[in-house]
Amino acid sequence: MTVERVYLLPAGNCLVDQSVLNETLSSGKLVNLPIWSYLIETTDGPILIDTGMPDGLAVDQLGPEPGPEAGQIIPRMTKRDAIVSVLARAGYSPEQMVCVISSHWHFDHAGGNAHFQTPPIYVQRAEYDAAMTSDDYPPECRVSGLNYRFVEGDYQLAPGIDLLYTPGHSNGHQSILLNTAESGRILLTVDAAYTRENFVDGVPFAGVDGRQMAKSIERLKDVVKAERPRVFFGHDVEQGNLWPIYPNAM
Repeated sequence: MTVERVYLLPAGNCLVDQSVLNETLSSGKLVNLPIWSYLIETTDGPILIDTGMPDGLAVDQLGPEPGPEAGQIIPRMTKRDAIVSVLARAGYSPEQMVCVISSHWHFDHAGGNAHFQTPPIYVQRAEYDAAMTSDDYPPECRVSGLNYRFVEGDYQLAPGIDLLYTPGHSNGHQSILLNTAESGRILLTVDAAYTRENFVDGVPFAGVDGRQMAKSIERLKDVVKAERPRVFFGHDVEQGNLWPIYPNAM
């Protein structure tokens, strides 16, 4: 298998309190974050990273943005942003995926998992165990009976696709290092770092274990020094406006 290219797939947005991105800031201001899935095209077929938000959160048309009093996390997605529609615009269906890489099982990353009944879903065993024993994870993200392939620690899925164990934001979070024929090396931190400030400046952000989060970021910095990839952060608003999205490759 050769990794040819990788695409950013927009999958809606989510309003969150600014303190989620930067725990040193006070509550009360909402930030509109991009939600992403990622499509890897390989010589063996397509691979999907993350499945976006649950279909049940989708509306026909977005209304006005609510004020900060409406809550800390507010999904903003239309039916166009549900993962089946997102994939369809790229010319694919869930059944055509060679496999799915699941970074972690928060609602904005694993909400569409149930659509992938056949493809193997690569998830860290620690994430699966945490989700299946906690109501903190939405039911749409912890679907039993799918074709799970459990990973424990770092794992090379194929040449050019390395899953890097980066716990802290969630119990079994994993980031992805890609080496593409078209664009070279790309590191997807996913939610090991929401933003450049989290990664570069050590700005604290939401997670289950702050010490693990810091260790995972230091580990990814070592990867950057060794591999010299371009780095794409999980929910960086500015970066999301600058990088090309489908149909242009990253």
